[in-house]
Amino acid sequence: MKKRAKGFLQVSFYLSKFGEINNDEKYPSPPKRLKVEKWNQAYQIFYEKLNGGRTVLAFERSLNNARDSFDSHVPESGRVGWRAENRKPNPLSKEAQDIFDEFENKSEQEVWNIIKNFSDLNIKEYKQIINDEIAYQESQAEFKIAKTEGGKKIFTSYRYERNLSNRNGAINIHGLKCKVCEFDFQEYYGKWGEGYIEVHHIQALSENKGNEVSVNPETDLIVLCANCHRMIHRKKGITLTIEELKEKIKAATNNA
Repeated sequence: MKKRAKGFLQVSFYLSKFGEINNDEKYPSPPKRLKVEKWNQAYQIFYEKLNGGRTVLAFERSLNNARDSFDSHVPESGRVGWRAENRKPNPLSKEAQDIFDEFENKSEQEVWNIIKNFSDLNIKEYKQIINDEIAYQESQAEFKIAKTEGGKKIFTSYRYERNLSNRNGAINIHGLKCKVCEFDFQEYYGKWGEGYIEVHHIQALSENKGNEVSVNPETDLIVLCANCHRMIHRKKGITLTIEELKEKIKAATNNA
């Protein structure tokens, strides 16, 4: 198994051992404490803290595979898990074996106390955000170094904010109308566009040297329609500021 972060493996073990066995259903359900019905919802609870740069779908697949690796070693899981040709459990990686040895005899509460800081039990509030993220995220470019038209060097990306609570916070604060052109998806597309907007980083990240930085949804993120978001990132090596794009719209209107 590919080497994974310790917290990721701890969560995988928890999901494997403490799923709910229901005799009326073919497969176990997620642990009762998580208060979700589907396994992908259980995985999403741990997405923000443990995604490691993965997209939502890639993270779900990875966490599912890691859970499967424990299943064959945990009779309580109710699942077959990964097994060798002789039907014996596949050997765990050293890191996973260390987690197994540490957690094997711990109670659900004891394990939860260790992994709870990796969770966000409010994830169900972000259902629409997650769906939008999944639909859009896979095609997005990674972080890149760019400049504003005025020459200021920034570290930016054309993608969704992967921290779902930050994205949710940005929408709660800034609303669903584009902050450049005031386009509203619901007004134009009706029910199909309800709740949709893109979130753009306006914080300059060039000085963080790859380290994780705290993002304030009120000051570091802004909501944009797809057109304005595209225009901000249209030129290679240049990322327009909100003010620069507004000036271009104003100039185009005056010249019309």
